[in-house]
Amino acid sequence: MRARIFTGFRLLAKMIFGLAIVASHWIGGSACAQNSASAISGLGALRTTIVIFSDRRMEDREWAALFDALRRNVVEAAAESHAIAVMPELVRGDAMKPGLGVDSAIVVFLHGDCDLEPLPRRTAFGVPLGWVHEQHGRIEPFAHVDCTRIGQVLGGQALRVSRDRRNSIMAGAIARVILHEWIHIATQCSAHAEQGIEKAQFGVADLMDGDDQPMARLW
Repeated sequence: MRARIFTGFRLLAKMIFGLAIVASHWIGGSACAQNSASAISGLGALRTTIVIFSDRRMEDREWAALFDALRRNVVEAAAESHAIAVMPELVRGDAMKPGLGVDSAIVVFLHGDCDLEPLPRRTAFGVPLGWVHEQHGRIEPFAHVDCTRIGQVLGGQALRVSRDRRNSIMAGAIARVILHEWIHIATQCSAHAEQGIEKAQFGVADLMDGDDQPMARLW
């Protein structure tokens, strides 16, 4: 039986506890290896629905760029983690209809300014770009992404490029952070890998094609 999400329109990140979600197959426990195996077995071929809310209004073209980037990058995430086996259904939180039916769900909250602006120098170093919360040994199906800090890391890449290119750069970075946190949730494991999208710290090259400069933490 498909779980259901009941919510109103334009629910913002600060209303996290106002969003009622009934999603099965989330596995608790503290041992990563056991949790990962159980989570993967439980999820099987279920399709994950990712519902994304933003603190601030995003233009339609920004949403389109983000969804395109997620679909592109999910292939890499699936290659690294068997828990990411099926292309997700992507839903804009500001356009979600009440009673949305899902197999399993993750809710993503975008915090701050997701509009990448040029910065003469990068100002973020060693700061978290994304995070999830663990409660009573269970990683909750809520992921948080700090767009403002991503913009501080990537501001130097936005100099002298078009608005569309800036949207593409930001969308790709947000997508990779979302997928990183999705793997934590899907595997119920907080550990990180040495390489790839599961790394603990992302530099510019990890967020986009480019120089591998200051590192920012992911949780």
